[in-house]
Amino acid sequence: MKTTHKLASAALLAAVGVALAIPSATKAATSPNQTGKGNIEFQTDTSTNPSNLPPGESSGEELTEPTQNPDPSELKIVSVTDMDFDKHDILANDSEKTYKAVPFTDGTQTVAHFVRFRDIRANVAENFYTIDVALTKQFTSTGTLTSELTGAKLTYNNISLVTGTNSATLPTQAAVSSVTDLEFAEDGSKSQTILTNKQSGKGFGVFELMFDTNENAKAGKDVYDGVTLKVPGTNVLKSTNYEAEITWTIATTPEVEEPEA
Repeated sequence: MKTTHKLASAALLAAVGVALAIPSATKAATSPNQTGKGNIEFQTDTSTNPSNLPPGESSGEELTEPTQNPDPSELKIVSVTDMDFDKHDILANDSEKTYKAVPFTDGTQTVAHFVRFRDIRANVAENFYTIDVALTKQFTSTGTLTSELTGAKLTYNNISLVTGTNSATLPTQAAVSSVTDLEFAEDGSKSQTILTNKQSGKGFGVFELMFDTNENAKAGKDVYDGVTLKVPGTNVLKSTNYEAEITWTIATTPEVEEPEA
């Protein structure tokens, strides 16, 4: 037993000696180099509105109208041009009448009618959203004489999606839908969807839905074809001004990418 014990002890000492002689494989490797870190953080600024430039423009003189929405939301409708369908003689017949909106002007510049919107959300995987338009107040007389253009409808023509600031994230024209014969419903229940963005990597920034072109707007009302108003012939027109309200809404959509065509 003693002999056996001595042999075992000698073997153990030999093994320890070998272990001390060989560097440990688990010891961290050293290097004459050193690594430092860099850090930067971003935040969304909602305190200011985009520049009030003509639709699709990146520089130049800003428009004084339309008034911009002061709401600080990251996803919002920024501004909408008011439409003027001009002054017309009353025709004594019961045919349907069609009137075109004249180009928009702020008194200095003349441009196509447009709707400016933004999505500057930086806390979502995709900037997906829809934009709807609704005729929420029918064309109604503004004077002392009570009258309404019952059944009047709006059609938006030659729609394009443009930007002067975010061309890299501009959705394709496939995101735009036609809006034809938009009917009145005070609760917005007859709204139509004019834009649906579900294109991956697109939609962040400031964009405009433009109706016809700035070039045609500058050419005058006989050339410009952006928005059309249809008035049924059953209406007895009065010598007064009529006014309507059109409501534009933007809302998020589920982050489900559109399948490739």
